[in-house]
Order: sequence, then C-alpha cells, then structure tokens
Amino acid sequence: MKLEKKQSIPSSMLASDGKLSKIGAFQIIQDAITELMGKYHLDAFAIKERYDAFWVFTKTRVKFLKPLSWNQNITISCYLSSLSFVKINVDVEIKDDSGALLIYSKTELCSLNFYSQKIMRISALEMDSTMIEEKNNSEELNFTKFEIQDLPLLRMVQIHYTNIDIAHHTNNLEYIRLILDSYSVQHMESKSIREIEIIYCNQSFENDNLNIRKINRGNYDYILIEKENQPIVKCEIVYN
Repeated sequence: MKLEKKQSIPSSMLASDGKLSKIGAFQIIQDAITELMGKYHLDAFAIKERYDAFWVFTKTRVKFLKPLSWNQNITISCYLSSLSFVKINVDVEIKDDSGALLIYSKTELCSLNFYSQKIMRISALEMDSTMIEEKNNSEELNFTKFEIQDLPLLRMVQIHYTNIDIAHHTNNLEYIRLILDSYSVQHMESKSIREIEIIYCNQSFENDNLNIRKINRGNYDYILIEKENQPIVKCEIVYN
C-alpha cells in the first residue's frame, strides 16, 4: 500500500528566502508517514488503543534535490520500504508536476509499550513483509554512523507545553526547530543544504533542560542535543 496525495506549498511552510523551509519539509514527511500508518490502521491512536503502544522515530535522513516555491503543486508518495524484527523504514518521495524528484527521505521507526517503555516486536503489531513497496526513484539514501564528540556548548533551552506531542514527549519536529534555530538568517540564505540526517537517541519531556552543542567540520555541521550528558538527538547537515 502506498499513500499518494497532492498538495501545494502553503505560505506557513516558507523560510525567509521564500522557499519551502527545512522544517516545512520535515513536517510534510512526518504528516505523510502518519497518514500512511492511518491507512494501515496503525496510527498513534490505533496502536495505543489496540496494543498499548506508540511510535517513535529513531532515524530520518532527507535529501534535498531542488527548492520548492510558494503555491507549487507537489505529489507526495509514502510507503513502507523495509521491515525488520523491531523496526520499519518508511520512504517519502516529493515530486513536481513533471515527475521530477524534489525531496527524498527515509525514516526508521519502532514502537514502544506505553507502560514498560520497551521496544515491541513489529509482528506484535500484525505487520509483515507483504506490506513492503518498491521505490520509484534512482536515488540512494542510507543511514550513516557519524561520530560526534567534544562539541562546544551553543545554548541551553527548556521544553514547554507546545513542544509536547500526544505521546507526552518532545515532538520530533521540535528538535528540528531547535537545530535550525542555531543558525542565522544570513547563514541559511547563503548556504545550500544537500542532506540532513537525524538520529533520535532518547526521549525528552516537559520542563527538561537541554543543551545544544554544535561544530563545523568542512562541508558538514554536527549538532548534539543532550540532557544531563545523555544524548537526545544527533544531527549531521551536509552542504552542497
């Protein structure tokens, strides 16, 4: 099963340069994944009711091929691309009216039990390999094992009500916002980002104090969000 939908780019998703913002792209991806799981009756509400479980994103890698403009028509394809004992991968393709690929992402998810917080088997959610679909593009996109250590402290932030989602932990998009807020307008308008990879290591919650650390290494930026010396999110940003 594939989710196929069309939409245009709203003004609320634009960055300061008038193009689709990076957080807007992540929002489209997250919404598409949520809708796909809804088609399987495995969305957050369904698995909480049926299995006492909730989904967590563990990794996301996004490749930005072409910028998107306000009101531009796009087609979004979202599908399960692989499945293992405890994890699934969901791909999202965003194309223009001509079929040209604009953005391509891969996201790894697992489910946790609400009460024990332990990882659940994918088979316990009645998912199997028959649900896997073929991708419709030639781009390669794999997760990497980048190492980050000894990053200087940039700033400290506290998690508040608007950062929290229905699982009562910090929403994935809020981490993207914290990462992108570590840059200036001038930097973001003068640099061209090719890829962003996010590794979600641990959860954070309301009133948690987080440290944001960042360093540049040539054509790469590395960002670490941590709580009490425990990694919460790791990020690699690759420039063209």
